[in-house]
Amino acid sequence: MSDSHHEVLTRKTDEGLLELTEAGEFALEGWVTDVKGDVYAVRPEADMQAVAAALARLSRNPNDARTIIASEFLGDGARDTELLRRVVNQFGDDSVMQLYPMQMVLEGISNLATKEVEWGRLAAYLEQSTRYLRFDRKNEQGEYAYYTPEEFDDETTEVYQEHMDGIFDTYSHLYEQLKAHIMETSEVPEEERDAAWRNACHAQACDGVRSLLPAATKATVGVQGSAQAIYNMILHLRSHELPEMRMLGTKALAQARMVAPVFFERADMPTRGQLVSNHREETREATTTLAEQLLSHLETEKPTMAHVKLLGVDGSEDELVAKILADASTHPFETIQQAVADFTEEQRQLVINTYVGDRYNRRAKPGRAFELPHYLFEVVCDYGAFRDIQRHRMVDGLEWQPLRTSLGHVTPDIIHEAGLADEYSQVFAHSAELHDVLKDRGYDKQAQYATLFGHLMRFNLKVNARSLLHTAELRTSPQGHPAYRQVYQDMYEQVAGVHPHVAEAMKFVSLAEDEDLARLGAERNYQQKYGQ
Repeated sequence: MSDSHHEVLTRKTDEGLLELTEAGEFALEGWVTDVKGDVYAVRPEADMQAVAAALARLSRNPNDARTIIASEFLGDGARDTELLRRVVNQFGDDSVMQLYPMQMVLEGISNLATKEVEWGRLAAYLEQSTRYLRFDRKNEQGEYAYYTPEEFDDETTEVYQEHMDGIFDTYSHLYEQLKAHIMETSEVPEEERDAAWRNACHAQACDGVRSLLPAATKATVGVQGSAQAIYNMILHLRSHELPEMRMLGTKALAQARMVAPVFFERADMPTRGQLVSNHREETREATTTLAEQLLSHLETEKPTMAHVKLLGVDGSEDELVAKILADASTHPFETIQQAVADFTEEQRQLVINTYVGDRYNRRAKPGRAFELPHYLFEVVCDYGAFRDIQRHRMVDGLEWQPLRTSLGHVTPDIIHEAGLADEYSQVFAHSAELHDVLKDRGYDKQAQYATLFGHLMRFNLKVNARSLLHTAELRTSPQGHPAYRQVYQDMYEQVAGVHPHVAEAMKFVSLAEDEDLARLGAERNYQQKYGQ
């Protein structure tokens, strides 16, 4: 960019700083919401890659960010790859990538892959819901929406698709049977059986049969986050043991480079991104091998029941009380801890209750002092419930064991009530048969695609009290799925056993039994609000 262009858009003040000229202010109006005020937003039509680079310069530049944009990045400079590359090299790619927002969509990937895409904790994700959509629609080729691994040999592909087609056939049949049962047995008066009621019946039928969907079921996921979050997602996918994930990582990298090439040019360099992916892959394989060696003497696990177990607690309610008082005073934390040790139970409760305040709905949350207590849980639940739980990423250590059929499966009560239990169970038998066939043919990792949403799986996680308060209140609401409602109800009750005052703050946790047509209230509210 020429010096004459700089002089047109910016000029130096007597103090040696830059200020915008009239022309500069005019040029920036398309980039920021206010060219003179001290608080402004960046407009969507601005070049976000250039804005990220300009903001990165702030750490070593005394000028107004708008003058940096105008002097270095407006006009032709906004697309100056070499200039952006110099900024990235000078300030660090991680720092600059944090300032660049991106969106990416992954269409028609397996549900096994959706969880790997959503593995990161610093992005926002939205995926197609198996609770409100039917997944038995066939495409123009007459194919159900499930993923078939490309690495299968022809014979295995034939066996796999035959089993999958059978599973989806039964899923489709049982949906119709279950929906008819729900409508016939509904206690809602005839005059109230409106569109909201029909939608609620549909949702409950989807809930009842979603356990039959295989992990191979295709869905679409939208991701929004910083370029750094997308970058880390790509590295994670490219290090995965399954070819589908690695393929998605490679495709995502190619698309990201079309939007922000400078930020992603190191993603597959041998000493940068590829090194990270290789390290993750190598350590995972080495750890898996070591675990097999060290634990080979343990007995093979038998089928179990869904359960939640509180394995450990870090922090006490006394520490929570001390933290609350420390943040509201000028005394050292240790001094306050000593004082709290002499408090009565009523005083401790008073401090916590005052800090929590009157919560008029679940969106009013206590402050960060509630992040001190941590709870380590082991959870065995069905894969469908896990998919919803995993999306709450403000937790520590959330990984999960490979999906398998050996832990058993769940059968919703409504399936028994509708007299569909035998046909329902046969689907799990077909799934287990396919799972074993794939393992026998050497496709151990791919056997996970054959497992169903209703199969039990195991994971553990550590969550702080503030995060648990949010998720437990959200996920125990009446319109929630019964499987994950039970998980969070169990978590809540076990926390109440060790930290009763913390549990008392979770006043919007619902321990009520699952309601008939639990979605009906939400559907009526939506219909009233939007007239649909």
